[in-house]
Amino acid sequence: MKKLLLAGLFSFSLVGCATTTQQPQDTVQETIRYSTSPCFGACPIYSVEISPSGKVHFDGKQYTKVIGTQDITVDPSVYSKLQQELKTYRPETGTSVKTTACEETATDQQNAYFSWSRPDGTVTNLSHYMGCISPANAELNKLIEKLPKLIGVEDLVS
Repeated sequence: MKKLLLAGLFSFSLVGCATTTQQPQDTVQETIRYSTSPCFGACPIYSVEISPSGKVHFDGKQYTKVIGTQDITVDPSVYSKLQQELKTYRPETGTSVKTTACEETATDQQNAYFSWSRPDGTVTNLSHYMGCISPANAELNKLIEKLPKLIGVEDLVS
């Protein structure tokens, strides 16, 4: 009986020492923020932030249909879709990256800024000049053009 009791206590003490594995990067629930800069002309200037729960915060600055802030809620699958679409372009966690490799450069275009914020405060940033022309950047530009519709703020932007 003593051996059984000691074996049980020993087993429970080992369970207390078990460690948990870290959550894989692609399953971490980050808030994603996207914003645009002015350009030479009437480009819409706004920012939009989406949380994993589907809460969207829009802030129209200039040349948008809605000026000021507006909060909407979308299906959480919209967040998942956005996260998946941006996966290719997302820099390493905690870094700030600017897209490069321009084969040609068009002047007076907008900058697009992305940030991924983790609950622990870690922020990852991507800055992209839409006038930086290359095949890879052309794909990112196409994604940026469809973001308002994808996120559900198309009626607020134009």
